[in-house]
Amino acid sequence: MKKYILFFLLPVLLIGLHACDEGRIYENAVVATGEGRTVKMTGRISGVDKWSGDYSVVVAGFDDESDYAIVSKVVPASESDNYEIQLTMSGITDEVTTVELCVINKLRKRIVSLVAMECTEIADTILMDAGTVDASMYNAIQQKIFNATCTACHGLSTTPGGGLNLLEGHSHADLVNRASTTVDGKMRVMPGNASESVLHLILGTDISSDWRIDHSQMITSSDMQSLIGNWIDDGAQP
Repeated sequence: MKKYILFFLLPVLLIGLHACDEGRIYENAVVATGEGRTVKMTGRISGVDKWSGDYSVVVAGFDDESDYAIVSKVVPASESDNYEIQLTMSGITDEVTTVELCVINKLRKRIVSLVAMECTEIADTILMDAGTVDASMYNAIQQKIFNATCTACHGLSTTPGGGLNLLEGHSHADLVNRASTTVDGKMRVMPGNASESVLHLILGTDISSDWRIDHSQMITSSDMQSLIGNWIDDGAQP
């Protein structure tokens, strides 16, 4: 009887030992598979290569409950601004309600949405025309931070606050390697050094708490503060 028990246990033990020998630790990540629907995205997308390694420009699927991508695929850098990218991604399950051209971080969290479309209708193939998109890191900062929060005082007013113009076409030249008029001895943006750049300091510390406006209360999102810091540390490219 013992021989029969050993005969049946031996294969189980061998399988268990083989699994242990592999030594793999699998992350709880969702990857694109052949199951579900397929999205086909086309567009002329520039600036993909201007993001730091902490981020990825992707086509991704999201549900209504979370900022974390259920499925995603990296968008390749364009050969030129006029080069049309075509990307196909499968694995769009029923829980995906929105497909986006967006930027995610290493945790697959949505940082910036560039183009979004609902995909609640049942269809095997979802066609997404992204159009012409400047997906660069600095343009994301311009659109999502400066235009949304800063230009009322820094550009649209008669006299820009602190002599700083953050309107499109002016902001980069007014920031990078320009001496601050409010903090002695520091640059507004010192490429490669966020911790010494006034832009990063006034948004993330209490350095402006006794100014007319406490700028640390203007952008409270840690993701947006990190975006500016990473952009500066990566060289502050336009």
